[in-house]
Amino acid sequence: MLHLLAACCAFHGPSALPRLAQQRSSTVRSAAFALPVEDARTKVLYDGKCMVCLTNKAILSWFDRRRSRLEFVNIRDPSYSPAANGNVAFEDAMAHFHVISGGRVAEGSEAVLTAYTAVGLGWLMAVLRLPIIRWFIDGVYSVVSEHRHKISKWLPGGKALASAVTQLRDVQKASAGEGCDAEEECMLDYGDEEDEKKDGGAATAA
Repeated sequence: MLHLLAACCAFHGPSALPRLAQQRSSTVRSAAFALPVEDARTKVLYDGKCMVCLTNKAILSWFDRRRSRLEFVNIRDPSYSPAANGNVAFEDAMAHFHVISGGRVAEGSEAVLTAYTAVGLGWLMAVLRLPIIRWFIDGVYSVVSEHRHKISKWLPGGKALASAVTQLRDVQKASAGEGCDAEEECMLDYGDEEDEKKDGGAATAA
């Protein structure tokens, strides 16, 4: 299902969605920077703490294993630079999927299919560009994009990743002094209480 979902976002061609929906789900603009002549690869910006994004990255990597036409950029990396990535701000990259190809920045469903076109699935993209199908694809992208973190929890490894991200946020808040009491003690939830309940239940059953 995920493979189908990942391939259900088209690039090129007009959409049957209302104009506002088009702008929200897919756009293309010229990148305000010069691409090196020797670098013909397509840059794929992804959230390294999102299981949906990591799964999509894994699928793209599989298709690209013999081509090396994609360059993946983790927007969560502290060294992420908008200037080096089509001037795509971190907030924008977190809100929608972006790819940079041929001096253009594609966003949303168009970005997804730009990436899949780059790895040799252009024949499928031609079908997905049909207006009626494109309308459906834009809708699917909008839903997945809005709920990607919830969907991530149901993917293999998603709950563990979500837990790790939550704990990291707690540590960051604690280091900033948030959630600390008057005695400057900061309480972090590492799931010990849940583990104790499981251990207690196992002991009772024994």
